[in-house]
Order: sequence, then structure tokens, then C-alpha cells
Amino acid sequence: MTISPHEQLRQGIKTLYAKGLNLFAILEYSSLPTSAQSCLADFDFPLNASTRIVLIGHGGKTLWEMLQIDATTPDPIDQYSRVAAIAFAKETLGKNGYHLIYPGDKPIALQQLGTVAGWHAPSPLGLGINPHWGLWYAYRAALLTNATLPVMIEPSPQRPCDRCLEKPCLSNCPAGALSKVHQIDMDQCATYRLSDNSSCSDRCLARMSCAVSNEHRYTLEQIQYHYRLSLETLRHYNC
Repeated sequence: MTISPHEQLRQGIKTLYAKGLNLFAILEYSSLPTSAQSCLADFDFPLNASTRIVLIGHGGKTLWEMLQIDATTPDPIDQYSRVAAIAFAKETLGKNGYHLIYPGDKPIALQQLGTVAGWHAPSPLGLGINPHWGLWYAYRAALLTNATLPVMIEPSPQRPCDRCLEKPCLSNCPAGALSKVHQIDMDQCATYRLSDNSSCSDRCLARMSCAVSNEHRYTLEQIQYHYRLSLETLRHYNC
């Protein structure tokens, strides 16, 4: 029995969700901001106006709960996501061709892609805030393909931060790097995280104080895992 392309796509998305990758979008290359298009031009892939970007992510705790993280294995979450994305591409895109662009070595404008996908609105932390998952989601994979796929995006969400009067993220940032009107001061944030006895070495107190979708907040174990990795990156570039 031949399965229609629509059904193949539906089954592929369902399989990703079962693997904890519960955010999915398909973007059209021609609809992207010029800066995002420029990043994609660096990849060895025949881009055209109808090229699609398949964006895969996760929200909440499910992915972490499904994985048995081995801290001695390099990038276990990236490796898991890479394998899942390639399996999706092989099953769903078939002979149409694809190119995995994330995880990878070249930078891509993930936040811009997420904005086009309708995944998030701006927040004082410099992270997009998702209307369902709050600050507790992440990009996990991205693919380029010239397969004939429907555009699948969400409407641009309202900013939950506009309805938040107390803004605990601002008052609970020990680095003083956040502001109502300015973007996060990344240098100030990094300097504090790298300081002796920093309370943000393995977590972000401002992020953890956000009340939006707090029920989806990562476990402390997961938070510490991610922030220890980011601290290692900071130390590498500040040595």
C-alpha cells in the first residue's frame, strides 16, 4: 500500500514527538529575513525560493526524561537529535535530498528561524519565550530540503512578558544584566558567571524565576547539565 506524502509527513512528525522532539516547523526560504538567508547560503546546498527549512525542537522535560545522559559522552543530546533528524529525513523526504545544518559547525540564525516559525516572542533574557513552554524549550535540529512540503508555522505569539507586572527575572539577576528596555548585557552576564563563587555558574537564577509555564521548567539536574556546558564554553573563549 502506497503512503501519501501527507501521511508520510504526519507519521514522521509523530515519530519525532515520540522521541521527545515535540516542536516542529517547516519554513519557506524566501520568507526568511535576509540575514537568515545569508547564513544558509554558506551551506553546500542548492537553495531556491521554494527551499524548505525543517526546524525541530523540544519543549519541557520529556526529552531529558527519555535520555540516559552520559556526561562522559561528547554532546549526547546533539547526537540523539542528529540521529532522530536524519531518520526523519530518510523516511519522510526520501529521494528529494536534504542537508542537516544543525547541529553542526557553521552558525545559523536559530532565533530568527524560531521567530518565523512562531515559536517565541522576545524576553528580557535574550531568549525567546514560548506561549506554551515558556523559557523551557530548545532548538535541536534543522534541515534544508527541496522536497515539496507545506509551510507549517504558528501565528506570531503575544509577549507574555508584557502581562508580567513584577518581572522577577530582572530583580533576581545577580549580575544586573537585564533591563526592561534594553537587550541583555551579555558581557556583564558572562563576567558574573565566570567570577569566583558565582551563583549562576551552573544555572540562571533569572530564568528560573520566570513564572510563565513554570510547570514545564527543566529539572535542576538538566539545568545544571546545560549551564555547566555553557560555562565551559565561556571559559574557553575567555582564557
